[in-house]
Amino acid sequence: MLRAVRQAKQPASLASWHVRRISGYAPEGPPAFVFDIDGVLIQGGTVLPEAKKALAKLYSHNGEKPKYPVCFLTNGGGVTEQQKAEQLSEWLDVAVGVDQVVLSHTPYRELAKELGDKPVVISGRGADKVAKAYGFTRAVTTSQLSAAYPTAVPFCHDPGLTPEGHPIPAMSDPSCGTEAAPFQAVLVFSDPVDWYRDLQLITDVVMSGGVMGRREPPSRAQPTPLYFSNPDVIYANEFPAPRFGQGCFAAALSAVYAAVNNNPIPAFKVFGKPHPEPYRLMEGLLLQQARLIGLDLPKAGGKLPFGAVYAVGDNPASDIAGARAAGTSALMLCSPLCSNIAVFDQWCV
Repeated sequence: MLRAVRQAKQPASLASWHVRRISGYAPEGPPAFVFDIDGVLIQGGTVLPEAKKALAKLYSHNGEKPKYPVCFLTNGGGVTEQQKAEQLSEWLDVAVGVDQVVLSHTPYRELAKELGDKPVVISGRGADKVAKAYGFTRAVTTSQLSAAYPTAVPFCHDPGLTPEGHPIPAMSDPSCGTEAAPFQAVLVFSDPVDWYRDLQLITDVVMSGGVMGRREPPSRAQPTPLYFSNPDVIYANEFPAPRFGQGCFAAALSAVYAAVNNNPIPAFKVFGKPHPEPYRLMEGLLLQQARLIGLDLPKAGGKLPFGAVYAVGDNPASDIAGARAAGTSALMLCSPLCSNIAVFDQWCV
């Protein structure tokens, strides 16, 4: 892993600072490792050159079993944890299990315990399949909502068709979003593709108290909760400059809602790094792996029994800030998200 950090696209002086810090550490228990994915292991659809070498050092010679607890913690999403594990296994030539993956929307599995049988609106690429896997049985996508209420989104190209030109499946329960069955929450699973459509429809749902077409909710009605899975304002792909992330969509939605309603959005919750929920999930997975591997864990008196947890990321505002808040050692690879030494020093020194 040290080689991967050292050979990433960053100044040699910064890389050597990381090597000194790691080699001087004297852990009492075994180490554990946490990797961001986009910008650290892959960029766009391309596996970064040192990613395979880095993971090979942490796995057995045949890549079937990790030597140390390894977790992949990302603010990406739009697929299930099983699908992401299979992708990572193919990309990195090591066996990655579903119990090693935390996606931005993984905390939504807990929400499904409360909201699974209630009408909810879901937004983002792949949200329908992920929501179904999590146990949301009455989830309605924004594309389904636009097909059911085409006059609500008059500037959509064709609200009844997918971008590929296929008919959008009808809502399985047409009562969802009516007075009989108001939407109980809005969950943004991943970056929305059609911002106009989703800004309009989510604003409609939140402002109306969950009933499509209702101008305002009844007095004393509880606001419709709104959940975002990823606060990242920008992210890196093959394009040389950063691209808008889900955090930008959230900012746009907040601005639109305030402009239309003269008040801020009343109730919303943000998951994803740097917030604590994914790190708590990560800690549980690392402990589970350590036991499966058969590592000798010291008695830690309520603390994590690892000498250190090394978290590797490329986004200072999410990967590095979140890792530091969780008490892990943060290693940053330079990317378009952090392209100068001043910003690097602000977050990592």
